[in-house]
Amino acid sequence: MLVRVMALNHCEPWVQPLINFDGESLGLMNHNEQLFNDAWQSYKPAIARVVQSYEAIPALQEELQQDIAFAVWRSLPRFNHQSSLKTYILSIAHNRAISHVAKYAREARTTSSDDVVLKGDGCPSSELEQSRKQIKLISGLQQLPIAQRQILSLALEGLSYDEISEIMGITINNVGVRLNRAKKALKIVVEQLSE
Repeated sequence: MLVRVMALNHCEPWVQPLINFDGESLGLMNHNEQLFNDAWQSYKPAIARVVQSYEAIPALQEELQQDIAFAVWRSLPRFNHQSSLKTYILSIAHNRAISHVAKYAREARTTSSDDVVLKGDGCPSSELEQSRKQIKLISGLQQLPIAQRQILSLALEGLSYDEISEIMGITINNVGVRLNRAKKALKIVVEQLSE
C-alpha cells in the first residue's frame, strides 16, 4: 500500500516522496513532483537567504519559506524557459517575500532578542565572528526599504544585472544605479548597528 507521508519533521515537511509503510522510497513521483523536488533541493539555500533577508523571526521565516515552496510548486508547470530556473524561482521567492512584508507591515510588531536565533553559539571564535558579521548584514538588510533589500539580496545570490533587471522589471542601467545606492545605504545601516 502506498501513502504520501507528510511527516512533521523540522526540515521540509512539504517535500516528501511517496514511500511505503516500511519507509522505503518508491520513487513514484510524477514529472511535476520530480521537477519541484529537484528545483527545491538545488535552490533551497538561496531561498533560505532570501527569507532571512526579509524576515527576522524564525517562526515567520518558516511560514514565508512554506509560502514560497507552495508558490514554486504551483508555478513550475508554467515555467517557459525564457529565463534560467534560478531566476524564475528567485523571482517567485522575492515576490512572495514582498507580499509577506506588506502583510506584516500593517501590523505593529517589534523583534525582541528572544525572537532572533543567533547562529554560531558553541563555534570557534573565527566562525562566531563570521556569524556575527552575517547577522549584522542580515539585520542591516532587514532595515532597508523593500526595493533596496530586493536588489541587494538578488545581487548577493550572484544573479547578473540582466537577471536582476528581468526579475525587477527595470533596465540594466537602472539595476546598476539602484544597486550602488542600496550598497551605500546598507553600509550606513551596518555602521550604525556596529556603534
